[in-house]
Amino acid sequence: MASNEPIFGHGKICYVEIPALDIDAAVAFYQKVFGWEIRSDNQGNANFDDGTGGVSGMWFKVDEPVTTSGMRVSIMVDDAQKTLEEIVAAGGTIVDPFDPDSGIPIARFADPSGNVWTIYQHGG
Repeated sequence: MASNEPIFGHGKICYVEIPALDIDAAVAFYQKVFGWEIRSDNQGNANFDDGTGGVSGMWFKVDEPVTTSGMRVSIMVDDAQKTLEEIVAAGGTIVDPFDPDSGIPIARFADPSGNVWTIYQHGG
């Protein structure tokens, strides 16, 4: 659930722009899997606030998947395995599965547009 007030501070990541082949499909995916709050700006763009309300952003239309390696962004989750199942059910794919025996509480997935993200299970 998003908070009412964002957290401000020097160096905080505050806004993310996500490429999408289909913006409506991207909105549905992130809303379903991560519970992001969706809103429109005054230009009609689909914007989001993450599950804490601490990071905002928007999607922008691309005509083909962005497959080159770039920045890696992690999304914190309560249960990595359950989240991976929700990702697949919502149309995403698993890139690197969660291995609870590795001691590293991460996994990587691709959204329906092919963007690769990391999920991080807090609490190890």
